[in-house]
Amino acid sequence: MVVMQGPCREVVGEIERVKEEPVEMNGERLKGVWIRWLFRGGEARAFAFRVFRVEPGAVIPAHRHPWEHGILVLRGRGVVRIGQARYVVKEGSFLLIPPNVEHEYVNLGDEDWMFLCVIPSSPTVGDDYDPCRRA
Repeated sequence: MVVMQGPCREVVGEIERVKEEPVEMNGERLKGVWIRWLFRGGEARAFAFRVFRVEPGAVIPAHRHPWEHGILVLRGRGVVRIGQARYVVKEGSFLLIPPNVEHEYVNLGDEDWMFLCVIPSSPTVGDDYDPCRRA
């Protein structure tokens, strides 16, 4: 099966049939980090759905943005830093990364680390939102 869009705008496909692209951050290509955009924008109005593949030893460096995202680990293992906390995750682990919190990813294993990531189509908070601040 190839990726198909049906008569009601439904999308059906297989991850391996979606083109894998290199990931860039701040104009720099990240060595050993790949993405497949399963759907975004034209297919889904409210969110984007993607799969990342991080090769052994590869890193997605620290960054932040004004939207949360959900992650489900499909294969491999890695460490995710969210703010000052570090979490070792493996197949079956899931995470919610709040908006405006610095986070980074490092593949700790000797195999590719793959995870699904869902993000909203537009920012969900302003730049002044701080989920770590206690009222």
